Amino acid sequence: MRVLFLGETYRADAKTWIEGVELNLGKKIETKEVPFTPQRWKRILYFLRFLCELFILRFKKPYDIVLAERATSYGFFALLVKSKLKVVAQQGITDAFPESGFTGVYKRYFQRKVYKNVDLIHAWGNVMTYSMLESGAPPSRIMVLPKGINLSLYNYRTFSEKNHDPIGIVTRSLSEIYRHEDILKAFQILKEKGVKVDCWIVGDGVLREKLEGISKALKIEDRIRFFGRIDNKLLPELLEESDFYLAVPETEGVSASLFEAMACGSFPIVTDLPANRAFIRPGQNGFLVPVGKPDILASAIEKFILNKNDYRIQTQLNRDFIESRVSFDKNMKLIFARYLQLLEQKKGK
Repeated sequence: MRVLFLGETYRADAKTWIEGVELNLGKKIETKEVPFTPQRWKRILYFLRFLCELFILRFKKPYDIVLAERATSYGFFALLVKSKLKVVAQQGITDAFPESGFTGVYKRYFQRKVYKNVDLIHAWGNVMTYSMLESGAPPSRIMVLPKGINLSLYNYRTFSEKNHDPIGIVTRSLSEIYRHEDILKAFQILKEKGVKVDCWIVGDGVLREKLEGISKALKIEDRIRFFGRIDNKLLPELLEESDFYLAVPETEGVSASLFEAMACGSFPIVTDLPANRAFIRPGQNGFLVPVGKPDILASAIEKFILNKNDYRIQTQLNRDFIESRVSFDKNMKLIFARYLQLLEQKKGK
């Protein structure tokens, strides 16, 4: 069986999807992507080369399955590949983001085109299905199931096992959408109030240098640690050591990063968005905060620190939820079985 993955293979979500397919398939799959570069002219050249590679593929033996991440880019490219089964996964609550202006118009066009022409559409959570249905996706082609996380890697640790000042951890890429500057401002407020708390920022991105400069300007560099991009195998250790998890983006799909934090007992403090409301009961197993309000974020962090032991049982319930609903082994077996089922149905036609 020949399987091709189209997407950014450096992303943790993509790595999980690829790994799950390879484990169930029993061999490596092929991957193709447009290399990342901050230079626009290089990006255009890489894009043109990528299109040429896809064109050449049309003259070779068809793939059995082509997998693509994000309907408005690689999902659209998947339509150009000769394959028996085409599968696309939506990345966020909608792939047509931003929804306003010309960008929103052409992205919505791509999204509608893709959803009407692929065989299976992955929604990693129910919150993603609204955008899919609005774009004309046939409900019978939507599969709602998260990829899951590898529970053998992410171990639960109680607060009593963490003998240090409270640590908040951030694991999202350093880009505008994740609003790391709001987190830094919240930590400045906490420092001015005399609250002893550290922040670990894990990951890399175009804003790293700027954010490091902001932390110095705010005089909180002694409390902020930038790890940069690390091996995914090291991430569980940091999550297990942290006390709470922070993610304050302005839009959100179903976040594997949130699941990883919940599995390790790191208390979630995240933005009040539909995707997060599906998993967080405010004031119980996590806090929901508004977008762009560092003062409210700081208050939520302080409230957690002052009442940390009150949330111990809830963090255990978070772990129980992940084990029952978000197991990588269980979910990827179900997902791959669906692929095989659809392939058999196509052979019978």
